[in-house]
Amino acid sequence: MKSFIALVFLLVYTSFHCQNNELTNKKLISYYEAVNSAEDKIATNELDSADFYYQKAFKIFKEPHANDLYNHMKVLLNKKDYENAFKHFQSLDCMKYKFEENFLSSHFPNIEQYKRLKCKNKIDDHYRKELDSLFTIDQHYRKLSGGNYAKFKKEITKNDSIASTRLLTLIQKKGFPNEYDWGLSSANLVFFQNFYFIIWHQLATNLYSPQVVNFSDEIIKALNKGKITPENAAFLLDLNNGTQNYSSGHFDIVQILKNEGNPDRPHDKAEEMFEKADCCYVHQWFYPEKRGEKGNAMVKDIDRRRKSIGMSTLDQSLRKKVFLLTNKEYKMGHANLIGMNFQNDEDAENLKKHFIKIK
Repeated sequence: MKSFIALVFLLVYTSFHCQNNELTNKKLISYYEAVNSAEDKIATNELDSADFYYQKAFKIFKEPHANDLYNHMKVLLNKKDYENAFKHFQSLDCMKYKFEENFLSSHFPNIEQYKRLKCKNKIDDHYRKELDSLFTIDQHYRKLSGGNYAKFKKEITKNDSIASTRLLTLIQKKGFPNEYDWGLSSANLVFFQNFYFIIWHQLATNLYSPQVVNFSDEIIKALNKGKITPENAAFLLDLNNGTQNYSSGHFDIVQILKNEGNPDRPHDKAEEMFEKADCCYVHQWFYPEKRGEKGNAMVKDIDRRRKSIGMSTLDQSLRKKVFLLTNKEYKMGHANLIGMNFQNDEDAENLKKHFIKIK
């Protein structure tokens, strides 16, 4: 009887917990609906419509995500609306985004014509430095390992525990930070903040460092405050919970990598591997007409969960992925390509037999 009661409690708790992993902020729901439409219009090269939806989004939410500012800036530049594009450039510059060298002079030839805006951001450098120090702890033995994490399993486990517990304490004390709190100097070029990697490494299926902290509750709170994009929230939620709630490997675009260096240090020649990558392959379910009943049922289920946290539909996301293969100027998503590493050609060729080459 006790076992039955415990099982019922577990099922009720799990159901309740899953139901609360959603976006409930109505303003943000409307904001993401407009942004999703804008990105979809970019992928079909309908720039006037993309501009319309971005303007609609920015009227709803006054602290738009940096990637949305960047993509709208690119839309405006392609429409030759330099004056309004420059406003977004300045906003990103105030956030300390790392623009490529000569970006300003090459994109804004008549800069003296445009009004300069005063930066209004109150950057908390102390908080940023605290989290950067945790990121350094997180990365230390991973970098030393060259990708052979098993060699430093004990050290990585210890450092991950330190970094994750301190990060949770700081977030609960100071809040989940975003670009308006501490800028973009600690983010990569697709706006993925360094401290996200600490959350990433608390994945439920981590082989080298067992999960100490599950950040799901903090991620959902941040999502409902507009502190994290739905795409990044979904990515980190799936990792922290060992799930594929918002996508599936069936819908990845895969590039085949071959490690020609030391197999015990696969990351040492990562750049060289990516340059020589054999790209790009997809499962047949990537295409709606090839899914059948089972594939369509999976997509319907995934789309229901994606909508619950403000994401675009899966097929809209796939259109963007294909678009970004040949259109590098926009920043929509941080993991459009999945690398699969092989030591020999035979294994790679066997995998290809089950995929469709799209590029």
